[in-house]
Amino acid sequence: MDIEAFSYTLITTAIGLPTVFCFLAFLAIIMVLLGKWDNAKRAKAAAKAAPAPAPAAKAAEPAAKAAENTDWIVAAVAAYVAQDEEPVSALAWTPSENLKYDSWASAPRVSKRLSGVNR
Repeated sequence: MDIEAFSYTLITTAIGLPTVFCFLAFLAIIMVLLGKWDNAKRAKAAAKAAPAPAPAAKAAEPAAKAAENTDWIVAAVAAYVAQDEEPVSALAWTPSENLKYDSWASAPRVSKRLSGVNR
């Protein structure tokens, strides 16, 4: 390899890698700042739109009704997941005749010349 080409490669690498990492660090800092800004904005909006606190008994009542209404859905999903249509076994895999044929070995370029060997 030409020493001049090698030195240009090293110089390009020495300049390029720090540039890429600095840019990625800059993007990470911007993402953190935007996340903090968004959280602050949401906190202000939530503070403005916060309703008056309701008594604990009234707040727990709709949650209990919602839980009662969705219990049958959870039970149905659990029953469906528990069903086994087919038992799991090693018999599900059966070897086929196509496994004896290796397409890589019979490819035109590969069969003419092995990779890495110059003849």
